[in-house]
This record gives sequence, structure tokens and C-alpha cells, in this order.
Amino acid sequence: AQAILAQACVGSSPPVANHWATAASCSMGGPATIDGREVEHTDNFFVAPFMLDGLEWPSCEHCFQALKFLGDQSSEATAIVEAIRTAVSGQAAWSMAQKHAELLRPDWEHVKVHAMYRAVAAKYAQYPDFARELADSVGPIETSISTADWQRMNRLILERVREELRPASRQHKKRLAALVALTEPRLQGEAALQELRAAVRPRAPQAGAATSPHP
Repeated sequence: AQAILAQACVGSSPPVANHWATAASCSMGGPATIDGREVEHTDNFFVAPFMLDGLEWPSCEHCFQALKFLGDQSSEATAIVEAIRTAVSGQAAWSMAQKHAELLRPDWEHVKVHAMYRAVAAKYAQYPDFARELADSVGPIETSISTADWQRMNRLILERVREELRPASRQHKKRLAALVALTEPRLQGEAALQELRAAVRPRAPQAGAATSPHP
């Protein structure tokens, strides 16, 4: 995670490519409100082309929707990824992805939050002006209304990225650790069962601890 963000420390933000300028407005998404004002670049549909996994993405939404199918080597999935990547807007990318549920990667529900985190982190790594503005903010992050649980998850992702962008001396270490845990891929299969068993396993009584019945 820190490696994605390390690039954001120097320089100024590159200009937003005109190639994607017409895609900037759509009815989905919306910027977060921080310190009493809307911060435009926090919107996942905000057009700010960035590189991730060797490809250029017009917005975080384009990247997120394509990651649903990235890794599938079939010609159909490859064509879908490219169509999403070059879609005229984030909304168009979203619409394309909804039409191909049969090709959705099997682990998507376990990795989708981390996929969006990677896109958001990559964007801020490549736009230092945006990164500085986010890192310098201090108030709660209020994300726009979204589907399912995404309003909360988008807030957690932005909070994680904000903490990671700050100098180590300003980071809230415990808060960052919690945010990382909430936005990393979820365990699956036997690993998830083992974690659950460990969480519910009763603790052994400490040596010498007195026990007494309930009154």
C-alpha cells in the first residue's frame, strides 16, 4: 500500500487529459465533503487519468469496474476490460460491467473494497496536488450517498489513503491499522473459518485467577 502512495511525495499534478474531458459529468457518484466543502477529486467518477497494472484508467470507477474481469484470459473478458477502460464516462463503464455478471471473477466479493482502494491510492500517488490537499484536511470525511454499503466503504478508503499520505509523525497508527484491516481482501474458505474459530474460542482462565458464581 505504501509503495503505491510513495510516488505522490514530489512534483505537481499532471493536467487532466482532454481526451477524457467529456466524460467528467455523470449522474452517479459525487465528491466527499471534508472540512465543510466538497472536494471534487474525491469522487470516484472524477476524471483524472492514472496508471495501474500497466494500463491507463480515466477514473477510479473505470478501473474498479474493469477489475471485476481482469485476470480472465479469455478473449471475451479481455474485450470487456478494454471496452470498460475506454468507456466515455464512469457511468458508461458501470453500465457495461453490469451486463457481464457471468464473467465476474469468483473472488470479487472478497476483494472488491481493496480493488477500489488500489484505484484511489494510485490516483493520489500520481496527482501530488490532490494528495497534499487530502492529507492536509483534518475533518471527518462525509462521502456521497451510494449503493449498498459503498457510502461507508468509500469513506474508509479515503480515510486510509489520507492517513497513508501523511508524514509518519502525523499518522494515527492505530486508526490506520484498523482502516487497513477493513479495506484489505477478506479471507476465504478454510482461512476464514480458522479466523472465525479463533475469534469465538473462549479464553483460557489466567493462572491463579479466582472464579466465583453469579450472585
